[in-house]
Parts: sequence; C-alpha cells; structure tokens
Amino acid sequence: MPFNLDKFVASPSVEELDSLKKSEIVKVAKHYGIEFQPLMRKDEIKRYVLEYLVDESILPSTVLETAITVPTDNTFELKRLEMEMNKEIRLKEMEREREKEKEEREMQMQKEKEEREMQMQKGKRGKRNANAKGKRGKRT
Repeated sequence: MPFNLDKFVASPSVEELDSLKKSEIVKVAKHYGIEFQPLMRKDEIKRYVLEYLVDESILPSTVLETAITVPTDNTFELKRLEMEMNKEIRLKEMEREREKEKEEREMQMQKEKEEREMQMQKGKRGKRNANAKGKRGKRT
C-alpha cells in the first residue's frame, strides 16, 4: 500500500513511521518543517520526526522511550580520524623521502669531494714526477 502523507499526518504512529522508507520519512519531516541534512541516515531523520511529534504533543513522550534508539553515528568521526591518520602517514613518508634524498645528496657530495681530492693528489704526484724528471735531466 503506497504511503499517504495526509493519512499519516491525520493519525501519526510510531508503527507506521517505523515502516516508512527514507524518502517517505523525508516527506513527513518536510511537512512538519523539521530541519535535517539530506545525507543523514534514515534512523536519524526518523528520530528528529519522533522528537518533533513528542515536543508538539502529537505523540506521547513514552514513544521516545520505546522507540528504537538511534545508535550514535560515528561514521564522520571515524572518517575524520582515518583522514588524519592517512595525512600523518603521508607526512612521515614525505619526511622519510626527504631524509633519503638528503643522505643521497650528502653521499654524492662526499663522493665528488673524494674524487676531487684524488684528482688533486694525482696532479701533485704528476708535478712532482715532472719536477723530478726535470731535475734528473739537468744533472746529466
């Protein structure tokens, strides 16, 4: 049997509200001017409708005690924490990468320094050898 908003408004009940689909609960909430976020879960919107109906004395307060309690939705909090963890992991990975690159640069610089020193040593030996040959040549 299709949902009839006018029939529900004329005689609201927890049982009928429990049987509604999210889209139908949204219609009820809009009819009563209840503010909600479209991304909210069905149970959360239903809870808002029940609270409104109790606040307006349309339904007795006992329905809130007997109605299915909406579990606290930690989805957003969990997602936020997950994003924070991922951000920290990425930052640590970037830091490790920078450290690795720094070590590689330092190693490259050290290698280049050692190569220059070797070239200088060869150059000094070459001059010494040339000088030594030159001195030997003068003696004869």
